[in-house]
Amino acid sequence: MAERQQLLDTKVLIVEDEYLIMDEVKRIVEAAGGIVVGAHGNLDDDVFERSALRTDIAMLDINVRGKMIYPLADVLRERGVPFIFATGYDFESIPDKFASVPRIQKPFDADELVNALADTRTRTSHAG
Repeated sequence: MAERQQLLDTKVLIVEDEYLIMDEVKRIVEAAGGIVVGAHGNLDDDVFERSALRTDIAMLDINVRGKMIYPLADVLRERGVPFIFATGYDFESIPDKFASVPRIQKPFDADELVNALADTRTRTSHAG
Protein backbone atom coordinates (compact mmCIF):
# COMPACT_ATOMS: atom_id res chain seq x y z
CA MET A 1 0.00 0.00 0.00
CA ALA A 2 1.40 3.36 -0.95
CA GLU A 3 1.54 6.34 1.39
CA ARG A 4 -2.02 7.24 0.43
CA GLN A 5 -4.21 8.33 3.28
CA GLN A 6 -7.48 6.98 1.90
CA LEU A 7 -8.99 6.65 5.35
CA LEU A 8 -7.70 9.98 6.74
CA ASP A 9 -9.49 10.67 10.04
CA THR A 10 -12.10 7.96 9.36
CA LYS A 11 -13.20 6.28 12.59
CA VAL A 12 -13.18 2.51 12.04
CA LEU A 13 -14.71 -0.24 14.16
CA ILE A 14 -13.18 -3.70 13.75
CA VAL A 15 -14.93 -6.87 14.89
CA GLU A 16 -12.70 -9.89 14.29
CA ASP A 17 -12.13 -12.83 16.62
CA GLU A 18 -8.74 -13.92 15.26
CA TYR A 19 -6.19 -11.77 17.08
CA LEU A 20 -3.52 -11.82 14.36
CA ILE A 21 -6.04 -10.73 11.71
CA MET A 22 -7.44 -8.02 13.99
CA ASP A 23 -3.96 -6.72 14.74
CA GLU A 24 -3.09 -6.64 11.03
CA VAL A 25 -6.34 -4.84 10.19
CA LYS A 26 -5.60 -2.22 12.87
CA ARG A 27 -2.15 -1.67 11.39
CA ILE A 28 -3.55 -1.38 7.85
CA VAL A 29 -6.28 1.07 8.88
CA GLU A 30 -3.84 3.26 10.80
CA ALA A 31 -1.32 3.21 7.93
CA ALA A 32 -4.10 4.52 5.67
CA GLY A 33 -4.81 7.40 8.06
CA GLY A 34 -7.79 5.83 9.82
CA ILE A 35 -8.53 5.91 13.54
CA VAL A 36 -9.44 2.58 15.14
CA VAL A 37 -12.20 3.40 17.66
CA GLY A 38 -12.75 -0.19 18.65
CA ALA A 39 -11.20 -3.56 17.95
CA HIS A 40 -13.32 -6.35 19.37
CA GLY A 41 -12.83 -10.09 19.39
CA ASN A 42 -16.33 -10.77 20.66
CA LEU A 43 -19.84 -9.37 20.57
CA ASP A 44 -19.99 -7.87 24.04
CA ASP A 45 -22.20 -4.95 25.01
CA ASP A 46 -19.42 -2.42 24.38
CA VAL A 47 -19.56 -3.16 20.66
CA PHE A 48 -23.26 -2.37 20.56
CA GLU A 49 -23.38 0.50 23.05
CA ARG A 50 -20.20 2.52 22.65
CA SER A 51 -18.03 1.54 19.71
CA ALA A 52 -20.92 1.39 17.25
CA LEU A 53 -21.98 4.92 18.25
CA ARG A 54 -18.69 6.62 17.55
CA THR A 55 -17.66 5.01 14.28
CA ASP A 56 -17.78 6.14 10.66
CA ILE A 57 -17.48 2.64 9.19
CA ALA A 58 -17.00 -0.92 10.38
CA MET A 59 -15.30 -4.08 9.21
CA LEU A 60 -17.20 -7.11 10.47
CA ASP A 61 -16.21 -10.75 10.55
CA ILE A 62 -19.39 -12.79 10.04
CA ASN A 63 -18.78 -15.47 12.68
CA VAL A 64 -17.31 -14.12 15.91
CA ARG A 65 -16.57 -16.85 18.45
CA GLY A 66 -19.51 -18.91 17.21
CA LYS A 67 -21.97 -16.00 17.13
CA MET A 68 -23.22 -14.51 13.89
CA ILE A 69 -22.56 -10.78 13.40
CA TYR A 70 -25.99 -9.97 11.95
CA PRO A 71 -27.52 -8.41 15.11
CA LEU A 72 -24.66 -5.88 15.20
CA ALA A 73 -25.03 -5.32 11.44
CA ASP A 74 -28.71 -4.52 12.06
CA VAL A 75 -27.77 -1.98 14.76
CA LEU A 76 -25.19 -0.32 12.51
CA ARG A 77 -27.65 -0.17 9.63
CA GLU A 78 -30.30 1.44 11.90
CA ARG A 79 -27.74 4.05 12.97
CA GLY A 80 -26.71 4.76 9.39
CA VAL A 81 -23.18 3.42 9.87
CA PRO A 82 -21.81 1.73 6.75
CA PHE A 83 -19.96 -1.56 7.10
CA ILE A 84 -18.27 -4.27 5.12
CA PHE A 85 -18.09 -7.98 5.76
CA ALA A 86 -14.69 -9.69 5.82
CA THR A 87 -15.22 -13.39 5.84
CA GLY A 88 -14.01 -16.82 4.92
CA TYR A 89 -17.63 -17.90 4.45
CA ASP A 90 -19.25 -18.34 1.08
CA PHE A 91 -20.97 -15.13 0.11
CA GLU A 92 -24.09 -17.17 -0.69
CA SER A 93 -24.50 -17.90 3.04
CA ILE A 94 -25.07 -14.21 3.84
CA PRO A 95 -28.78 -13.38 4.38
CA ASP A 96 -30.54 -11.63 1.50
CA LYS A 97 -31.15 -8.49 3.56
CA PHE A 98 -27.37 -7.94 3.51
CA ALA A 99 -26.91 -8.72 -0.19
CA SER A 100 -25.87 -5.14 -0.97
CA VAL A 101 -23.23 -4.98 1.78
CA PRO A 102 -19.71 -4.85 0.37
CA ARG A 103 -17.61 -7.85 1.28
CA ILE A 104 -14.10 -9.09 0.98
CA GLN A 105 -12.98 -12.70 1.12
CA LYS A 106 -10.36 -13.80 3.63
CA PRO A 107 -7.49 -13.81 3.17
CA PHE A 108 -7.40 -10.26 1.80
CA ASP A 109 -4.54 -7.86 1.24
CA ALA A 110 -4.06 -4.35 2.59
CA ASP A 111 -5.06 -2.55 -0.60
CA GLU A 112 -8.23 -4.61 -0.95
CA LEU A 113 -9.28 -3.79 2.63
CA VAL A 114 -8.49 -0.08 2.41
CA ASN A 115 -10.21 0.26 -0.97
CA ALA A 116 -13.34 -1.54 0.29
CA LEU A 117 -13.55 0.67 3.39
CA ALA A 118 -12.82 3.91 1.52
CA ASP A 119 -15.20 3.11 -1.36
CA THR A 120 -18.00 2.16 1.03
CA ARG A 121 -17.49 5.28 3.16
CA THR A 122 -17.43 7.53 0.06
CA ARG A 123 -20.47 5.88 -1.50
CA THR A 124 -22.46 6.18 1.73
CA SER A 125 -21.52 9.81 2.37
CA HIS A 126 -22.59 10.77 -1.16
CA ALA A 127 -25.84 8.83 -0.85
CA GLY A 128 -26.81 10.53 2.42
